[in-house]
Amino acid sequence: MPRFSRSNGECPDDCLIVQAVAGLSVGLVLADAHAKVLWLNRAAERLLGAEPAAQVGHPLEHALKDTGLSAFWHDALRSAEDSYGELSVKWPREMELRLSVTRCQDPRGQSIGRALLIYDVTVERTVQVKLSQAVATRLLALTSGHMPPEPVASLTHQELRILRLVGRGFGNDEIALETKISASTVRSHLKSLYRKLNLGSRSEAVSFAVRNHLV
Repeated sequence: MPRFSRSNGECPDDCLIVQAVAGLSVGLVLADAHAKVLWLNRAAERLLGAEPAAQVGHPLEHALKDTGLSAFWHDALRSAEDSYGELSVKWPREMELRLSVTRCQDPRGQSIGRALLIYDVTVERTVQVKLSQAVATRLLALTSGHMPPEPVASLTHQELRILRLVGRGFGNDEIALETKISASTVRSHLKSLYRKLNLGSRSEAVSFAVRNHLV
């Protein structure tokens, strides 16, 4: 896997293809047959917490500070097949990663290096967890016979939390302390949930919360 250069007639570092790959949100690292870094894009720099100038020409393992990611890379190097996996990492921050290591071969079938793809699925996983919690809550309500009314589904998580606290008799200042937001933000959420639920007063909100088993 030769280096990109103008001198050998191959794609230079600023050519269209390299620039397009450099801007991908998916991390890409190219390593030679000796597992030394040839090139990495900006997403890979961010996901690995690595400086390209300090990594190019050096073994990729030096850039892998997370022990789980390092172990995945070493296992991939020992494998004769492409490798795939999912990891929770701590460095450079807590993330959920999806990984693949692809073996690169020349026209004669000789191994010339590997390409490591790194995809951050943290947000995707968070959304999945929130969806699962919502489904679980709805199922629990169904089985308990306390199905919340359809309008409640239009409330945000924070609005529903505030409505529950209103139903328990909390004042705005108490709600602000409980939810760690300002009293003015509490009032803003209250106006929004009153509008969504067609409520005219705080007493109606309390009655709604109690009537619909939200407290």
